[in-house]
Amino acid sequence: MNKRSPRFPFVLLEEAVELLRKLDAYQSDRSQTLKRPEILKALDYASLHGAAVKTIGAMRAYDLLEKNGEGLRISPVGAAILDAVSDEQRRPHLQKAALSPLTFRSLWRTARHKTRPELIELLLSRGFTEQGAKRASRIYRKNDELAGLQTLELEPELPERGLGKEKRNPCAKKRARRQNADAQPNMLRLPLSTGVAVVPKGITKEEFKLLMETLRNWRGQLVKG
Repeated sequence: MNKRSPRFPFVLLEEAVELLRKLDAYQSDRSQTLKRPEILKALDYASLHGAAVKTIGAMRAYDLLEKNGEGLRISPVGAAILDAVSDEQRRPHLQKAALSPLTFRSLWRTARHKTRPELIELLLSRGFTEQGAKRASRIYRKNDELAGLQTLELEPELPERGLGKEKRNPCAKKRARRQNADAQPNMLRLPLSTGVAVVPKGITKEEFKLLMETLRNWRGQLVKG
């Protein structure tokens, strides 16, 4: 049996957004549910073959499409990207889309400052094949360039995925309960490779500026190497 890499989007976010524009142009009402045959027609696929399955899967993984009844429709994140009138307005929504896939969110959390060869080594250690690690690292880096993930300081609020696995993993379920118990509605939690940083919501602009300046001053103590 051939080894397979963990799931990740097989197309670039930029390509997925362009396909979303084609889908948006195909229909007049974004709230309308589209069945798979309609989506295939809008995206110029003749049938539901491997490339079509992977492409639609990638658009869902980036949270550009969401399930609605027996079909799919453009998600709020996808609509926000389409409706943005400037790159600055579009960027935060692209960042949400780029970090929606679990594999890419994990890379951003723990390895966003690593070089591509280091990313490949990390992915190999996480069960990726060599080809899969090279492709996933390339797509992540291209998405990083498009969405400006390197400039992102706090993780945006994103939908949690893969919760069904907790039923088969008691340890994961216990960890989730502990995290929920510790969570506070007025706090933002930033997962790091060494723990979790907690930042209060509702601070003033002056306090935010002070926080950023303090973190820059602490860089030598916070960042290893």
